[in-house]
Amino acid sequence: MHIIGSKTSSSKQFLEIVKPKIALIGVGERNTFGHPSNITIENLENLNIEIYRTDKNGEISINTNGKNYNIKKMLNMF
Repeated sequence: MHIIGSKTSSSKQFLEIVKPKIALIGVGERNTFGHPSNITIENLENLNIEIYRTDKNGEISINTNGKNYNIKKMLNMF
């Protein structure tokens, strides 16, 4: 997992080295910083990294036993 948002936080080269399976972007809807950056989203999508965003999914809960993980999107619960 990698927590990101700005255009300089996650270069394609960095993502290729780290190889995250999922990305969590903590961002408010219509934030004044313009996060997440389109460049960041493109980098993630091009590497088939699953994206979770608090502005789209609401609160996100991640549970793990150290080997497996489960992700809950709270916005979809209501």
